[in-house]
Amino acid sequence: MSSEPEAKKAKTDTDDGEKQHLFIIRHGDRFDYSHPEWLETTTRRGDPPLSKLGYQQARETGLFLDGHLKEIGITPDKITWLTSPFLRCIQTSDSILNAFPTTDTDGVKLLPEYSVFEMDGHGGKMHASLPEVSERFHYFPRLDASHESLFVPTIPEPREGLRPRCEKAMQHFHKKYLYKPKTAIIIVTHAASCVALARAASDLPLDAVTPAAPCSIFQLTRTRQTDVWDMDAHDKPEGKNGYTDHLSDMGLKTTRPWNHFGPKGTDQYYTGPPTSRFAPLPTREDSTEIS
Repeated sequence: MSSEPEAKKAKTDTDDGEKQHLFIIRHGDRFDYSHPEWLETTTRRGDPPLSKLGYQQARETGLFLDGHLKEIGITPDKITWLTSPFLRCIQTSDSILNAFPTTDTDGVKLLPEYSVFEMDGHGGKMHASLPEVSERFHYFPRLDASHESLFVPTIPEPREGLRPRCEKAMQHFHKKYLYKPKTAIIIVTHAASCVALARAASDLPLDAVTPAAPCSIFQLTRTRQTDVWDMDAHDKPEGKNGYTDHLSDMGLKTTRPWNHFGPKGTDQYYTGPPTSRFAPLPTREDSTEIS
């Protein structure tokens, strides 16, 4: 017969009502990918806004999350919302919350989190476009300009520095955001950061993490204070490992799904699941076609 402490632990590990949820979401489609001419006139090349499609994807994500959060028992007062300070992530976050059809999200603040911002690898040129959060606040009053990031990465940052930075971000995250049942922490960030953060939080290998498509959702859960979260297998039907079923158009000709941490120009560039629906055709184990 199980002891009482063991029985309590078993209940804690299996009871859905005891879960804490972590959602990692990629921003919507970028304007500059479908309108490259914008890059010739702007002085903020590294900070593009969402495209029309990107706003649509964000709204569809809001429609989905409204119902999904209700299903798992999460109310707005139990949501902590972190966002990369880049414009496309702030716009995605704001548009998602504004699209909740049945939930009042006016009280949900956006916390600008620099530790999860875009991968560099360009000598800091893209990040030089970032304005102060105080400027963003004029147009996005949800932003909490008083929020202190877990840390502010040093820029320039080499391309290979993104994964260690996300590992560090999750270490700091676990110290600041302790386990609380029936709560949700939502992070809106960039493709590479989505994959790296999901990998760090789940302790799964890169090839178990679905490439991050625009507004794709990675949902992780834990039922106690631990640094390792549970995440669905990449090929689980309706699983939330890079979930995209809520989107009517992923814009695969513009902002593409991404899990490419290998050396560029080599067969090892793609680092996601070989059988993922987003894997390059030569990589897929079920395909002999060359794209």
